[in-house]
Amino acid sequence: MFWVKRKKLITDEPIMKSDLVKPLEHKIDFTEEVLDREEHDEVAVIASAILSTSYDDAKVRVKSIRRVDQDKEAAAIIAAAVLAHDKPESTFRLVRITEEGSSKDA
Repeated sequence: MFWVKRKKLITDEPIMKSDLVKPLEHKIDFTEEVLDREEHDEVAVIASAILSTSYDDAKVRVKSIRRVDQDKEAAAIIAAAVLAHDKPESTFRLVRITEEGSSKDA
């Protein structure tokens, strides 16, 4: 008549960290456009020369040239170092970098 209910064993299952993090709508762009015409032409010539060694009959057209924005890269590295020092076992992600004095998001 009376049944003894067995207690369910509670086990600690690790939570997948990928389930906790939502995917980003956009990625942070660590590049900036090269505005100096001389630098643009120099990089275009070097890129064309490298490609022409592999493809003899190819016609190369350089649409745009971008370089790494060192200020954004340094800001990301510093933020990561500070956060890792406070909580080394945690994971985090950089969502946005903004420049002081401008409303432009990077």
